[in-house]
Amino acid sequence: MELDLVVLGHVSIDHIRFPGREEVLLPGGAAAAVATSAALAGAKVGLVTKVGEDFPREWLEKLSSVLDVRGVQILPGKTIHIYMIYHEDGSVDAPVEMGVARNMGETQIPEEYMEAKVFHIAPIPPEEQLKALKRLEGKRTSLDFNPTYMADYRKKTDLMRKVVSRAEVIFPNEREALVMTRAESVEEAARVLHEWGAGIVVVTRGERGVLIYDGKFREFPALPIGENEIVDPTGAGDAFAGGFLAGYVRREPLETCIKLGLERAREVLKKKGSWSI
Repeated sequence: MELDLVVLGHVSIDHIRFPGREEVLLPGGAAAAVATSAALAGAKVGLVTKVGEDFPREWLEKLSSVLDVRGVQILPGKTIHIYMIYHEDGSVDAPVEMGVARNMGETQIPEEYMEAKVFHIAPIPPEEQLKALKRLEGKRTSLDFNPTYMADYRKKTDLMRKVVSRAEVIFPNEREALVMTRAESVEEAARVLHEWGAGIVVVTRGERGVLIYDGKFREFPALPIGENEIVDPTGAGDAFAGGFLAGYVRREPLETCIKLGLERAREVLKKKGSWSI
């Protein structure tokens, strides 16, 4: 099967802990969130990741119902575990046990995936993103970011310039864009990221919608959703990226790609967890 999109990155076991409640386990990981969203928006998607022997078989079967999972490696050891620990004062801790998910940028990509139209590098440490991008030299690539690596975005400007320069499309949120570029406005940040080499800069802004810059600015409002419809905000940005890329691989107009992304983001808000399935 010829693939439209290959997504490389983390698939995790997420632990959700609220005060006074039992811990809830949910399937997570930005790569799976992007991939499942793109698949539901009509793209043929392959997933490249590493999980441990503890990864639930039913979760893998769930992924395989909408994705090509030949790129999922099951290795001796533990899957990456992410703990979302909510405290009564409103603060959140998010410790991570990496397990087998180290050196993600070196993860083997199946040969049959290499003719995909676009390769998306989900949030992994910037050094690992650069490794993956170098391996995909000459391919069409996109990438996004995550607050987990905010210290790197703040301190490693030269590295971030190298990463961004190799991507055709990037999906920072507003805070990530400002931190990476040290800009004073989101418009300035988008312009700087474009000057670094990104062809299309898509800045997600939560309930304020999306700002896009590819030499000119365009803004798109978020789609309306009632407060009582929102179940879990986790993964909305990843779902947006997946929907956008589903249109992008079909060479749809950017306005159509944005619409698909906003639709997928709205849908994931209505369910628990970051996966769109």
